[in-house]
Amino acid sequence: MEEKKEYQIKRELNIRKIIITSIIVILIIAIIIIFSLYIAEENFRKWADINILRKDITSEDVATIDLNVDKNNQIFCYNKNICILKEKNLKIYNTSGENITDISVDINTALFTSNDKYLAIAEKRGQEFCVISDKSYLWKHKVDGEILQISINKNGYIALVTTDTTYKSIITIYDSNGNQLLRNYLSSTRVIDVSISNDNKYVALAEMDTSGTLIQSNIKVISIEKAKTNSEESIIYTKEAEASKMIIKVQYQERNELICVYNNSINMIKDEKETELISVDDTITFISGNLNNSIAYIKEEGTGIFNSNSILNILNTSNNQKYTYKFDEIAKEMYSYGNIIGINIGTEIYFVSTNGMLIKKYTSKQEITNVIISNDLAIIIYKDRIEIINL
Repeated sequence: MEEKKEYQIKRELNIRKIIITSIIVILIIAIIIIFSLYIAEENFRKWADINILRKDITSEDVATIDLNVDKNNQIFCYNKNICILKEKNLKIYNTSGENITDISVDINTALFTSNDKYLAIAEKRGQEFCVISDKSYLWKHKVDGEILQISINKNGYIALVTTDTTYKSIITIYDSNGNQLLRNYLSSTRVIDVSISNDNKYVALAEMDTSGTLIQSNIKVISIEKAKTNSEESIIYTKEAEASKMIIKVQYQERNELICVYNNSINMIKDEKETELISVDDTITFISGNLNNSIAYIKEEGTGIFNSNSILNILNTSNNQKYTYKFDEIAKEMYSYGNIIGINIGTEIYFVSTNGMLIKKYTSKQEITNVIISNDLAIIIYKDRIEIINL
């Protein structure tokens, strides 16, 4: 009798184990199937993003900062901070819309640039600029001539482009402590864009020469180390673009690939060799090289006589992997920074990562016209307020 009871208990325990194991296996299989569908099936992924993962948000779901409409509010965002410059006072807010610190800066009309935790602010057509790290004021300089552009890398190195009565462009590089590393003078070309490599070794210049009958675009790469001792031998790469190409932007990416955005293509320079990544035709409406390790472009695709949609294409420049994200509407604007791409379609904006996955979809009650993004947040700027979207 005792043995029969023990057998019955063991039998029930075994059945329970089998049932529990079966449930766990079924759950694992279901998770694998759902995950596989999410990765492979675009329609299912879009449905899951909105209905299960709740990536669809509206104005009611986000923090806001009210603006004084009677003041000149100059607005920017970087890292996890939002800043508003007015009357030479820089107010810094967190992602909850709380004012966390104020910094006095001697700047009226600002040129903003950022990289990771660093923010640089310069007086447009003025002489003053300063550098901020997260919420701390680091250093400032006053320069001769007029400031045209300012750029900063992730280590806090500054590239400043100025002009004076003698030179069209003067490029000055500063380290993260404000020490001048080099100065390069250009008498006949105008610098369109400038970028410092992430290892602080190189600075790339996008130049435009308008002195001849045809506009000539050039790319130059300067060795910062060589420029310290011999400026004449500091240019380690130079390339004149074809007559049909007009340079728009240069951007060093994570592995020191230099992305060159032209009006009709995006090229990459690596190991002193330039390769065309994409050719721009009439179906491509927006292009960007302002990403960590990718380029992005939007292509319009007709689906009927009166219908068309937009396809966001993302090409990883390190491994040539390609990702896409489709929209049923025509894109009005594209924004990009780091690993984030924003697509504005009017009263809605999609935020997509560089692996083609939706991060957030934001829906507004009014037309979206002014957007700034960082890797951690996006701000939608209206006349009377800022809406903050955590990414």
